[in-house]
Amino acid sequence: MRAVTPLFLILTLGGCASATPGFSPDGPPNLPAQLKPFNGGAVDKAGHYAVTADERALSCSKLTGSMQVVMSRLKDSGNVPKPSSATTSMQAIAKPFIGGGTNLDTAEEMKQARARLKAYNELLAEKKCKTLDIGGV
Repeated sequence: MRAVTPLFLILTLGGCASATPGFSPDGPPNLPAQLKPFNGGAVDKAGHYAVTADERALSCSKLTGSMQVVMSRLKDSGNVPKPSSATTSMQAIAKPFIGGGTNLDTAEEMKQARARLKAYNELLAEKKCKTLDIGGV
């Protein structure tokens, strides 16, 4: 067992040392257009979502699909159990150090998601596509 430990250390450290100084991996991979992320809009202080040019270029089916994902997240947010006060306190303490989460767990994030849905629905109407009923979310 003792002979295995030095061998393991040598192999582990040797692997770390094998990277040459100044090495940087190649840039981001060349992804097909369907997989490349696009620039999303933002919600202004008045609560209106500003649609970007990338979002305007999306097809009706992609806009509808994106809306359906957001709607399902909004509908499911009511089923998520409320965190305990200890959890909430720990998250508040840790947030400045590790950043916020991406879940739709706050009223502000839900408000932004609803503004995005409204803007996407208006964009569908502009494109003469079938709009979705977003009144229930």
